[in-house]
Amino acid sequence: MSKILFLSQPMFGHFNPLFSMALQMQADGHEVEFMIPGRKEVNSNIGTLKNAAAIPKIIRKNGIPVELISIPIPLAATFLFATSLAPKLSGYNELEFLMGFLPTGLKYITEQAIRYIERSRPDAIATDYTFLASYLAAEVTQVPCAVIYQTGLPFRGKSIPPFGSGLPIREDYATFGSEFVRKEKAVLARLDRKVNRVRSQFGLPDFPAEFWRQPYSQWLNLVTSIPVIEAPRDRLTDNTFFVGPCFSNRSGKTSDFPFEQLRRDRYKIYVSFGTMSNDRPHVLRKIMKALARPEYQVIISAGTAYSKLVRERIPENVLLFSSVPQVDLLPQIDLAIIHGGNNTTNETLAAGKPAIVMPIAGEQGDNASRVEYLGVGLRLNIERFDEHDLLAKVQTIQSNSAFQYRANELKAALDITKGSATASALIHQLARTQKAVMRSCSVPEAYPTVFL
Repeated sequence: MSKILFLSQPMFGHFNPLFSMALQMQADGHEVEFMIPGRKEVNSNIGTLKNAAAIPKIIRKNGIPVELISIPIPLAATFLFATSLAPKLSGYNELEFLMGFLPTGLKYITEQAIRYIERSRPDAIATDYTFLASYLAAEVTQVPCAVIYQTGLPFRGKSIPPFGSGLPIREDYATFGSEFVRKEKAVLARLDRKVNRVRSQFGLPDFPAEFWRQPYSQWLNLVTSIPVIEAPRDRLTDNTFFVGPCFSNRSGKTSDFPFEQLRRDRYKIYVSFGTMSNDRPHVLRKIMKALARPEYQVIISAGTAYSKLVRERIPENVLLFSSVPQVDLLPQIDLAIIHGGNNTTNETLAAGKPAIVMPIAGEQGDNASRVEYLGVGLRLNIERFDEHDLLAKVQTIQSNSAFQYRANELKAALDITKGSATASALIHQLARTQKAVMRSCSVPEAYPTVFL
């Protein structure tokens, strides 16, 4: 059996797939542990800090050791400023900001990770693709590292527009999206310079140009998706595997949600804007007003907005919660209105549900384009929609069986995947061989389903 160190950003969107893999590896008999940036004394109601404090508790509750990367107060304050400002931005402005901020603290966190790796001596590392420090630390210590991508969105393809642009998926995107093409080149060039500057301080060679748009681990890249729910990608490496969604072992763990209140005689609409940018009570009020009709039941996971909305008069057909067991709830509803985060989008597709995507920022616009490209939903501008716009889109999906038919097709393809088990097997092979895991020769046929 292997010893695997998982390194994650302290944000649920990045943590959840890694946690599912860790639970699977633990069940398979491997020794697993986590390392996450954080401070022990944090106790806050601020959304990002609250989430960051909750993640280590969840890990320990499942019997997995966790090491905190202690962040100095000045650097922690910088992170807090960035995570507080980012949700207030929208569209490509938020992506530009976050990509510029990504290398902040990279040298310090890499040093802390190196020290712990040398002390812990894992057989392999698994990390989220945005957590660059863990990959640099793996290169320095020469511990093989699997890099995890929630979707194929960062990767290039013939019809794929610039990452984070939210442009439609079509081959002629450059003719009407030239501004985003120019912006992306500048953003990626700045990221390359900043990251390579830190790499040189550790004696590492430069990353390839625009490394962000390709799988960058020399050992193993795992995508928790499958090609049928992606637009075609190219230039993928032979050590890149689409393993399928990784969340099945996070379901069935919540028993206090009132599932008995869900109405069989109503068209059930689930609304969620994720865990990072969910303080949007004005948007939820408009949604509730638009859907205050007797034929609908609306289930809202309001996040930070819950404390404001719960004091108000809520329509009788609305069930309002601060959070819900999303993986378990999605199969019980008919339509999802979502922000388009990677995990929520994949979980909605895996549940076989159509979606209306109201992207806020980051990759969410790209997921809205993906949902439309796949024929399983529609997009709606979260800043400029009115009640009539939303109701019209709900009624379009409700009355047109093609959306549900296509969602069922994708669900059938996803049902045969074993994402967590496949990831566990591939990471174990990486740990056992200490060599890159390649599609061409080193994956035994006995592995669970792997989409190549």
